[in-house]
Amino acid sequence: MTSLDITTTRSPLSLDDAPALTALLNRIDRADERGEPAEEPSIREWLTMPGLDLERDSLALRSGGDLIGFAAVDVHPSVDRDGRVRCQLMGGVDPAQRRQGLGGELLTWSQERAAALAAERHPGLEQAVFRISGGRDPRPGRSGGGADIRPLLERRGYTRARSWLTMVRHLPDIALTTPPVGDVQVVAPTDAEREATRLAHIAAFADHWGSAPVSAERWGRWWDSHTARRDQATVALDAEGTVLAYVITSEDTPGVLHIALVGTRPEARGRGLARAVIARTLASAAEAGYARAELEVDAESLTGATRLYDALGFSQEDVHATYERSVL
Repeated sequence: MTSLDITTTRSPLSLDDAPALTALLNRIDRADERGEPAEEPSIREWLTMPGLDLERDSLALRSGGDLIGFAAVDVHPSVDRDGRVRCQLMGGVDPAQRRQGLGGELLTWSQERAAALAAERHPGLEQAVFRISGGRDPRPGRSGGGADIRPLLERRGYTRARSWLTMVRHLPDIALTTPPVGDVQVVAPTDAEREATRLAHIAAFADHWGSAPVSAERWGRWWDSHTARRDQATVALDAEGTVLAYVITSEDTPGVLHIALVGTRPEARGRGLARAVIARTLASAAEAGYARAELEVDAESLTGATRLYDALGFSQEDVHATYERSVL
């Protein structure tokens, strides 16, 4: 641990930290111009996410009772398509406390804890990667976006592993109608489709970079999140009730419908189902009064998703990066 400031204490995060963590994340958001303000209910949901053991897998830095930095690690219980264990690293430092070595300390702790947790959950497995957000690519004439962490990551041996496009569509804009898809029902999901949609998601993303099966417990947390917008979500159901394609939505920013997940089972691709479920979601969002819709897509998507979004009236707004390093 660093001895830069003897008044800085270190302890795990707890649910009681939700207000202070929300405030810290919003200070970081404003300073970095990320445009992703945090809400306390969402932070409480994250702090109680199934599989996250705050006592062992989080670290809070406090000064004079104030939360000035934090880190948390999340090691996936399943391997991805390439047989690798995904070790997600998360954290941040108060803008007023930066350039004192605290970010480096948190990163070191995160790597050590994630490596130990990966060894516990996947004994004998040699392939594991640290994964962390590298922030948003700088826009012309604009700084911020969280990319300031990149020099630290590169010094620690991380490289850019993936780029993600943020795409937006103003609403109502050009009206969309749901195209016909035979005898497939295109409707808002109910709780009866919760598990069927999870299984469709696992199938749809089995061949995608970095994806690993999501547990029923975590899926349930996302499904019932206070930001979830079920009326604007969409599923395509066959006669047997199998979910062939789906859109999962949330409202993380007031007035903006976030399309969190879009997928089609491999055997159902090429039938226009992705276009149908997205079109139904956009029409529902416009009717509900949303100003715009947004989503993130892998810049190297195997399914050509960016072409579909272009055709549906989305345009690229930002590029975000994911950085990775092998767990040695």
